Order: sequence, then C-alpha cells, then structure tokens
Amino acid sequence: MKTQTIVVIAVVVILVIVGGYYTYVQMAKPPTPTGEVVLKVRGMIEKKNAGDENHFDLQMLEKLIDTEFDWECPWFGMYHWEGVSLLTLLEEVGASSDATYIEFVASDGVTARYPIEMLKNHPKIMLALKMNGSYIPEEMVGPLRVVIPYNIYPDLEEDYPAFPYTVGWIIEANVGKD
Repeated sequence: MKTQTIVVIAVVVILVIVGGYYTYVQMAKPPTPTGEVVLKVRGMIEKKNAGDENHFDLQMLEKLIDTEFDWECPWFGMYHWEGVSLLTLLEEVGASSDATYIEFVASDGVTARYPIEMLKNHPKIMLALKMNGSYIPEEMVGPLRVVIPYNIYPDLEEDYPAFPYTVGWIIEANVGKD
C-alpha cells in the first residue's frame, strides 16, 4: 500500500472517531429549555445545561411525569396530583452517588430538605406540576410544588409535616451532602 493511501485511511478513521465522539457528547447533553425556566437545579449533579446548573421549563418537566395520586391538601382540599417523582428528578439531573439530600427553595424563601435515603423508601413523593389535569396556578402555590401523599405514607406526617414539606412556589433545588 502506498503511504498516501495509508494517510488517507488514517485521516478518515480519525474523522469518524471525532465525529462519533461529538455526536455522543451532543446526545448525552441534557436538553435546553425553550420556554420560561421554572426550576434551576444545582449542586452535586452531573447533567448541566446552563453553566453549573440544570434548568427546566414546564414542558421539559411534563415529559418526565411518572407519578400521580389523589391527596387532600390541608389548604386547598382534595385533588388529583401529577408530577415527577423526586427520585426521577434526581436521576434526570445525574445526582452524585455521594449526595445525601435534595433541598427545594420557594420564591418566598421557604425551604424543605429531603434525605435521599428517605425518598428511596417513599418513591411517590413528587414535584407536582398538575392538579386535576391542569398546571398548578400561582394562587395555589404553583407552578411547582412538592407533594407528599400522607394517605400512602402516614409514617411521614410527624417528621415531614405538610408545612413546610409540601412546599410550593418552587424555583430551585440544591443537591448536596450533609
């Protein structure tokens, strides 16, 4: 084989490898919001789409909905809630295996921290987006709210009471380690 042919083959192989790697990186990168950002997740996460954070709009979160149940909210009454399991959210942002909690922050400054080990035993705890099939309105502490189904997990009522643990007006989350 001529040297020229070997060089051409080597260049083609290198281009295929580089192109494949670029495609892999692009496919592994989380999508970027196209609508208004409603949730910013930071901390011990691997998947980032905005600097050191992972941002979500409602449409992105709606695609992740995997949990639903009926729960009687102490402030608003009985509703059918739909949302993303907090475990699914942690997986979606690539939470570090060393992380021990996720903490949510509301626009009014209220915070609530949930141990990841507790969430593993209570997988229906969700970041709710919908109540009775519609997005949660702001006057009912939307668009995002953590909902704990105490009718399914009565053991949580004492250590994780409705206030502040069914926190609404969520705008950000921090994944960390105690």
